[in-house]
Amino acid sequence: MGKRLQGNGIYVSSRFIIPQHREAAVRQMQEINRRVKPNLDEQQWEMVAQALSESIREHMPVTIHVFGAFENQEVTGMVISVNTFRKKVKLSFDDDWEWIRFEDIIAAEV
Repeated sequence: MGKRLQGNGIYVSSRFIIPQHREAAVRQMQEINRRVKPNLDEQQWEMVAQALSESIREHMPVTIHVFGAFENQEVTGMVISVNTFRKKVKLSFDDDWEWIRFEDIIAAEV
């Protein structure tokens, strides 16, 4: 018992992490890996628009690269509709569909 109270022993013997501190540490480690969304220039937007219009016109599958804060995602499917008012693209794949926001699109290729 005497050794625990000498030097740094009192803190070493009572080391534990409460759940709130553990969650805060995990969030902090995730925030370190957060990425910044790249800004697309006019030429890149033209390439994205061309791929989307070709997919909707020719009924061809398109691969859309979607920005994620920690990891990008690739979604492949056919463009069903483009809603310019809401700034979204409706993509159909297999037996499902998904709305993708324009601001989340990094690249698109047919």
